[in-house]
Amino acid sequence: MNDLFTEEWLTRFSRKWNNDAEIVSQLAAANFDSRVCFGYTEAAQPEVLIDIQRGSVKNAKRYDPLTDQKPDWDLRAHPEQWLKWRGNGPGIAGLGMAVASHQLQFVAGDYRRMIRQPLLAGPFLKFFSFL
Repeated sequence: MNDLFTEEWLTRFSRKWNNDAEIVSQLAAANFDSRVCFGYTEAAQPEVLIDIQRGSVKNAKRYDPLTDQKPDWDLRAHPEQWLKWRGNGPGIAGLGMAVASHQLQFVAGDYRRMIRQPLLAGPFLKFFSFL
C-alpha cells in the first residue's frame, strides 16, 4: 500500500527525523534551514512540504501552492521509485546514477553542492530510511 506523503506519513517522517540525533546535529552544524518538498515527477506541484530549522523538522504538511513559499529543495521521483527506495535508498554510488538517469529529480536545490558537503550528504542519504 502506498502511504507516501499522507498526513500519517508526515507525522511518522517528522518523528523519525527529529529523533535521529545524528541528522539533527549535522544539519544544525551546517546551519541548514530549508523548505524541502517531495513529490512525483508527473505532478505540477510537490505533495508535501517539510520545514527544517537548525536541522529539526519544525513543520510538515501537505504542500499548498497558493499559500506556501517556493521550496528551497524540491525532490521528485515516480511513485514506484520512491517505494523502491523506501527504507533503503540508493546509497552514494546509486545516488549519482539516480540523478543522472532522472529517477530522482531536483526541481529545486543544488544536488552537486549538497552531495559535496558531508554535513548535508550524510543526512540526505539517511533520509531514505524514513520513507
